[in-house]
Amino acid sequence: MATDTLPFGPDEIRSYLKVTGWSTVSGSDVAELWRLPGPTEEVVLVPMKQGAPDFGKRARMLVEDLARVSAEDTRTVQAAIASVFHDVTDLRASHPTIRDGSIPLDAGFELFQSAKRLRVASAAATIRRQGHFRNFPTRAREQARDVRLGQTRKGSYIVPIISQARSPLDVYERGQEQIDIEVEETLFDRRVTATMSRALGVLEEMAGAERVPTPSEISDSIGEGVSYELCQALSKVVNSDAVDTLDVTFNWSRVAAAPPGTPREVEFNHDAIAIVERVSNQLKTSVYSRENVIFGLVTHLNRHPDDETGRVGVQALIQRRSRTVWMDLPDAGYHEAVRCHDSGIPVRVRGVLNSPPGGSATMQVADFGPDPSLGR
Repeated sequence: MATDTLPFGPDEIRSYLKVTGWSTVSGSDVAELWRLPGPTEEVVLVPMKQGAPDFGKRARMLVEDLARVSAEDTRTVQAAIASVFHDVTDLRASHPTIRDGSIPLDAGFELFQSAKRLRVASAAATIRRQGHFRNFPTRAREQARDVRLGQTRKGSYIVPIISQARSPLDVYERGQEQIDIEVEETLFDRRVTATMSRALGVLEEMAGAERVPTPSEISDSIGEGVSYELCQALSKVVNSDAVDTLDVTFNWSRVAAAPPGTPREVEFNHDAIAIVERVSNQLKTSVYSRENVIFGLVTHLNRHPDDETGRVGVQALIQRRSRTVWMDLPDAGYHEAVRCHDSGIPVRVRGVLNSPPGGSATMQVADFGPDPSLGR
């Protein structure tokens, strides 16, 4: 580990120590002592000045100490610290002919291309649910620039997609009155990864069923983020002559709990892709109404005791601008909005959005609830 290439700083170190059972003993602006309780109590020194001349040296010594305590190699510990605020999605292509960590050029090209296609399609579905995107939203296309690819790893042939899961700052607290645009931008990556995981999980379930999916089931899958473009991203890899199976593993950040209901791993072979292509064909040729998805905080609540619905305002990013979206919710939805407001829990709302440039934004709601991507 060279001093000038350490991919982490004090925030990553402290968060990693916290989630692995360490706690602070004492500290200052220069350094902190952290303790791990146990039969052989361990204490390590954490350098706090990333710009200091000896930061790299002290950080390397710390990694070596942590590797010794955890009985892991230093590269593994360094990677865990560096990715503590990130989700890492591993795309693994396997085939009997793949050996020595290498892959045919055409298959490798399709795998890298599909990494991009999967992210962009999932980003589009995070913004709006639609069976076929003839034109991706600009924010979805930008996913190819926002996420990063790690170094390919052995294990058949693995391409890691690295995306932000959480900033070093807390997300939101009880009583928060408005969204933080910087936090919302950071959380978009996590929401895209959650959408991709759920959508691929739905496709895997349909592919593994004993019967072909019905048109109604395919239509319902759009609500979980499945689209023609997502299906095509899978097909193009597995239909390559040099790939027999594609599996996708979601390694969720340790400081942001895994979104509930998301699979950790999905797998698609040639038999599964035959079903995926059936789904793909229906999504391409059928006409579906689209629904928008917004994420934000409940900031306004208004309901008369005799009313059957309550008026709710959710502050969200609309085309990267903070706007309040107004909606009417029935009794159960309104009580959920009150709970999320009082607890500072971000919400996800799906429905038909009307957002005129000079007027109030409103939404006809199909689904309202806590943001499931944050694992809270």
